[in-house]
Amino acid sequence: MIHIATIKEIAKIAKVSSSTVSRVLSKDSSFNVAEETRRNIIEVAKSLNYRKRTGGKRSGPKAKKNWKIGLLFWCSEQFEYSDPFYLTIRQGIEKECIKQGLSIHRVFRWLDDVSPTIDCSDLNGLIVVGKVESGLQPNRADSDFPIVYVDYRSSDDHDSVQFDVADAAKKAMDHLLQLGYREIGYIGGTSYIQTAGGLEYYEDERQKVYENMLEERGLYRKEHMYVGSWGPEEGYRLMKQAIEKGNLPEAFFMASDPLAIGALRALDESGIKVPEQIGIASIDGIDISEYVNPPLTTVKVFTEEMGATAVKLIVDRLLGRDYTLHVNVRTELIVRKSCGA
Repeated sequence: MIHIATIKEIAKIAKVSSSTVSRVLSKDSSFNVAEETRRNIIEVAKSLNYRKRTGGKRSGPKAKKNWKIGLLFWCSEQFEYSDPFYLTIRQGIEKECIKQGLSIHRVFRWLDDVSPTIDCSDLNGLIVVGKVESGLQPNRADSDFPIVYVDYRSSDDHDSVQFDVADAAKKAMDHLLQLGYREIGYIGGTSYIQTAGGLEYYEDERQKVYENMLEERGLYRKEHMYVGSWGPEEGYRLMKQAIEKGNLPEAFFMASDPLAIGALRALDESGIKVPEQIGIASIDGIDISEYVNPPLTTVKVFTEEMGATAVKLIVDRLLGRDYTLHVNVRTELIVRKSCGA
């Protein structure tokens, strides 16, 4: 029987990465690589009798789509179902699993500071939803067990699906600045990564973009920035705090739609009209944002597509892809009444 080489074998002999071999052999015109490296890869592939796989039906055990996958969530079940961002990611995962013929066999949760025991011995792959450390070690004998991270890029070793948080924040801030607002406040939540050693806190990308864009224009005022936790209750509390302090800015950039919805209620209770007296823009694009009063200007994050893409990446891995992919799902500014446009 003639042995047909794999991309991994070619990469090992050519002393390059699997992704480089794949892009060279697929004749990716957008990939810049030295001509000597390109020739070397092609020569190694020929010497090993490499044949590109076609789109026909596969044979053998990997053609069977009775795979079982696990889900690991960075948060409790209560938090997941209270946050539309993570809830719609899960819905996207579930819908795509049904479409692909996969089953969600087990759900793990990272609660508080306790690292869960990840027993994946009877699973074919794992999807990790949320910001979880890259040192995750499932209980598996095989080193090529597929793991896909959603909303976080853990390392170059595992696939990931994200949206560009900084770009989404820039879209919201650009819009407020283009409307002529110069005094812009910020309401956001504290962000962290789940690690084996406990919670690791970091400055959220949305907050960084807010600070940097205003500092560049000489408009940053620290007293207009309010950071707590997440959710509508916290948006309400932080906006109440801003109102009681007085001297409100002309507009607020909100780090999430639930924060914005809570803030809108606080403003309404205080008789402050949106957008006549203060403009609001946020990030998420959850369904209810269209139906609050006034309808919320927001940067839409396609969270359901993020979940579906994670499942597709798992299937692609199980069908033989042996290089890492990192997918950025687009965002879109949706202009409604809350910003005054």
